[in-house]
Amino acid sequence: MTKQRAPQLTTKKHLARAERERIQSRWLLGVVITIAVVAIGILGYGWIDSAYIQPKTTVVTVNEDTITQGEFQGRVRIHQRELLGQLNSYMQMEQLFASDPQTLASIQELQNQIRTQLAYPELVGQEVIYEMTRETLIRQEAEKMGIHVLPEEIERRLHQSFGFYPEGTPTPSPTLTPDATHVAAIAAASDPTTEPSPTSTLPQTPIPTATPYVLEAYEKDYEEFVDSLNDFKISEEDFYAYIEAQLLEEKVREQFEPEFERVAEHVLIQHILVFDEEIAQEALDKIESADAWDDIALEYSEDQNSRESSGDLGWNTQDDLVRIFGQMGFIAFSAPINEVIGPIESQYGWHLLRIVDRQDREISDAAYQEAVDNAFESWIDALTAEAEIIVVDDWQDHLPSSGPLGI
Repeated sequence: MTKQRAPQLTTKKHLARAERERIQSRWLLGVVITIAVVAIGILGYGWIDSAYIQPKTTVVTVNEDTITQGEFQGRVRIHQRELLGQLNSYMQMEQLFASDPQTLASIQELQNQIRTQLAYPELVGQEVIYEMTRETLIRQEAEKMGIHVLPEEIERRLHQSFGFYPEGTPTPSPTLTPDATHVAAIAAASDPTTEPSPTSTLPQTPIPTATPYVLEAYEKDYEEFVDSLNDFKISEEDFYAYIEAQLLEEKVREQFEPEFERVAEHVLIQHILVFDEEIAQEALDKIESADAWDDIALEYSEDQNSRESSGDLGWNTQDDLVRIFGQMGFIAFSAPINEVIGPIESQYGWHLLRIVDRQDREISDAAYQEAVDNAFESWIDALTAEAEIIVVDDWQDHLPSSGPLGI
């Protein structure tokens, strides 16, 4: 016969112990929940801070308008993408100019300058602060003028950059990407101080075709373009803001019409160019010994384009001569007719100069446009000098990570 186990009696001691265990369990559960809530809160705050709070942090204040961290970082990434695209273009050009050592050296120098900018984000950041400050000042003035950029204007500029013309294809215009001619011109100038000019972020213009195909191609190309922006963490909003700023400056420039005289004093000038100062002095001595200028120009000048025309450089303004000869351009411009000036050194060699005639003449369209551009930049400089501009001390901490720069 099996013995039955006597039932265990629940005593006060047992009840007290069970209560303590329940309290401990609740306390442990509460601690775990509290830790989980704090951890989630920290993670949540970090996400909110990075996604919503930090992007709205002010980096630059221009008068009463602010440039936020999000806007600043977006523009820095756009510039980094531009520089990388420009670097790739110049690397491809190396093959085209492999047999031209001078041009090849210029291309490689440009590559090194770009690599330096990519390697030091602070350089790009400084440029972006200047650029966005300038844009803000222009926007403030545009508001006063009642000038705005409409969304459809931004869309139209995007369409044009892809060669998509829903209303018909206009006369083709040059694309915005650098070409071999541009690089060759840089090399011909032999100017070591030349800085790489920004390449437009807009894609290279494809060849326009029939409208149904172009629409399909545009939608496909634009989708790929947006993907390429995403690779650099550039939002469409950032890119639209970039285009809008460009369009707004164009509109303000159109309204900017400083009063300039289209007539300016010109001099008809001739020169003899040689590559050595002693030879230039030798030619000058012969001229001063009553030898004819024309004969000396034909004998000595290294300028193959002008030596047979007495070294004729055509009609030039004072600004033209200063651009070529620096401060000596002022002296050359004010020289009496038929007096020989020099030797004067330029980037091309050593010059003897002679003023043949002096007249008031209408300036060229290019010279007039340059004068307008200079006046516009002076206007911006004046706005900058008068503005209250505050850049936070730790702006370098707001620079984005390098991203897929591939350097």
